[in-house]
Amino acid sequence: MSKRTLLALVALLLLPLTGLAQNSTIRGKVRSSDGSSPTNAIVELRPSAGGVIGQYLTRNDGDFTFTGLSGGDYEVSVTMAGYEPARETVQIRGIVRPSSAEFGEVVTVEIILRPQLEHALPPPGISFVQDVPKAARAAYDKGMLKIREGKSDEGIVLLREATTQYSDYFDAYFALGTEYYRRGKDTEALEALERARQINDRGAAVYYTFGLVMLREQKFRTAEYAFGKAAELDDHSVSAHFNHAVCLIEMVLHGPDPSKVKDLLAQADRELDRAWELSNKHLNTVLFQRARIHQERGDKEAAARELENYLKAEPGAKNAASLKEAIRKLREKK
Repeated sequence: MSKRTLLALVALLLLPLTGLAQNSTIRGKVRSSDGSSPTNAIVELRPSAGGVIGQYLTRNDGDFTFTGLSGGDYEVSVTMAGYEPARETVQIRGIVRPSSAEFGEVVTVEIILRPQLEHALPPPGISFVQDVPKAARAAYDKGMLKIREGKSDEGIVLLREATTQYSDYFDAYFALGTEYYRRGKDTEALEALERARQINDRGAAVYYTFGLVMLREQKFRTAEYAFGKAAELDDHSVSAHFNHAVCLIEMVLHGPDPSKVKDLLAQADRELDRAWELSNKHLNTVLFQRARIHQERGDKEAAARELENYLKAEPGAKNAASLKEAIRKLREKK
């Protein structure tokens, strides 16, 4: 089977909930204020009394799904670097039909992310404070408000004005880099992010966003460095550790020095373990990436088992059929 048969996926782990009916669903979409769907937004599900019971990392469509839920009140929260946290309360009634047959309901929710006016970028223990001139601050605040209103072009003009007023304005350069990335303008994004890095080289979010740009351009070696640096500066970032592991695996797939393969896969293993731990064992795509590592090591049976674990955790996966075929091929006797 081709090494590229296993494509990168994102899924969630749903833990059993107590109650009579456990077959309801919350479906939703994450959008930014300009209508786009942010990539790598972390969606968490919490019951009214309890901790996180499910987590989802969005991709290009911004969709998320939580299934197997009983009746009750839930909170769906979304966090993403450069955006204000958002949350919605969802009520599931727990519908029971005659003859004791229980039918769950499907609740749909849309969550809008708005760019932060201020970016709390440095990791704990590191402070970075700037004495920003009033004119630059005013332009920055207006620019961020425009972006929140979905007026990206006007926002960018104002952010650039802020950097003209104050050439070392870290927040403004980072905001520009983030907005250019969302717009698909990678060259401009890299220029702004590099300037932000020159001003403050301890901003984990700068390296992380740089990594996203490089990952989109499939420049895996550079992306690996950026995500690795982001994970080093913010050890509690699930996304940084996870994406670092993905890039390490991609480097193996794209022909590194054979003597480095073993070390790259071992490092990817450690990063996946860290992402798994930080997500409270909720980020099922870790199981999928572990399957890729086993396949690269030549252990097809271990790869098949990890894919089976993935499907057990996410039985409603959109590509379940193709994954089942991949499992069959992994166990196919030559």
